[in-house]
Amino acid sequence: MPSIAHLVLGGVIALCFYYISDGKFTKTHAFIFFLSNYLGPDVGWVLGIGHFTHSLLFWPLFAVVLAFIYHYFTRFTIKIDGIKNIEIIDLEGHKLHFLNTYLLVLAAGILHNYLDGIMNKECTFRIIPQLPLNNEELSWTLGDLIKFGEEGVLQINFLIAISIGVTLIFGFIFVFIWFLKKNSKTNAIIVCIYIVGFVIFFYLAGSIITTFHPDGGAIIYVSIFWAVPLILCVLSTREFNFIKRNENGLIKLKKKNADKSLRKLFFVIAWLFITGLLFMIASIYGFIFNDVILKRIFSNYGNEISQYFSYNEVYTLLIIIEIIHLVIALLNFICGIGLIFKNKYIWKFTVYYHLVFSWTLIGLVIACALNEKSIKEIITQ
Repeated sequence: MPSIAHLVLGGVIALCFYYISDGKFTKTHAFIFFLSNYLGPDVGWVLGIGHFTHSLLFWPLFAVVLAFIYHYFTRFTIKIDGIKNIEIIDLEGHKLHFLNTYLLVLAAGILHNYLDGIMNKECTFRIIPQLPLNNEELSWTLGDLIKFGEEGVLQINFLIAISIGVTLIFGFIFVFIWFLKKNSKTNAIIVCIYIVGFVIFFYLAGSIITTFHPDGGAIIYVSIFWAVPLILCVLSTREFNFIKRNENGLIKLKKKNADKSLRKLFFVIAWLFITGLLFMIASIYGFIFNDVILKRIFSNYGNEISQYFSYNEVYTLLIIIEIIHLVIALLNFICGIGLIFKNKYIWKFTVYYHLVFSWTLIGLVIACALNEKSIKEIITQ
């Protein structure tokens, strides 16, 4: 499970953007950024590709997949009139375009990997995971960035180096003011080129004799893990020329026929029964073979585990987990049967039940799917 720190980081940034953007960074933007920053690359661990999703090279590719799921959520809103009256409303149109959603998911995932690198991996950032073509993963440490261009490739005179460095610093102040005045795409590109020029000069001349700080590595670090995500958040609020909205400001959806709605309902029911069966099997298997499983685990890892938990404590914990699995299995079966018989009370319970698991993403997908207008009409007719 991702750490709570991801919730704090994603939540603070999302709320700040929401409050200072005068409504352009909407609650939908904030929710997607918040949830994607929490789950983001960690979804890869569930699929067995966590090393790929926790890398700078492959995260942008996986973000495309997640963006489809998050984009689906933008066609819904939640109406809350007290705890007993929570309703997911199908807007029959998307609030955000897929591209806007992708930019948000990409930004949130970069910040997720940043926090993992800083705290979980002690300032190590994975660039490329281990692949068949490379024996070892390619990664940066904070120390590598600090030493980047420290001595310099060329032996440039100290006075010349510091003179050029000071000129670049003061020059950037004027370039930044000029960008604020003009605020165009061309100016933004020029600013980026100027920053790249900074880094190249620090690498050639050596940052120590130029500004007495590891500025080359610092610029790379700040650009990747802070500038890029924040810029992507800003771009996610932009309207692109190819986006067409209806009179309600929603991006148009293609009309779906009843057959597609019934297929979606079938998939939800199938998910409930299959997961219910798997959880039932897992819990029963555990009740029968707990002793055998635990003895094997303790025979291999007993020394490590016993530092924290005794045999009886682990046994009790497994029993609790198996009981929870059994309860979830029974609830899934009840929900599945209720949807088959179109019971509107069990349908509503199924929605609330999956909202509890909305942090898993799958729960939120099912809750939203059951509230699509066409499926809602099938259940409540």
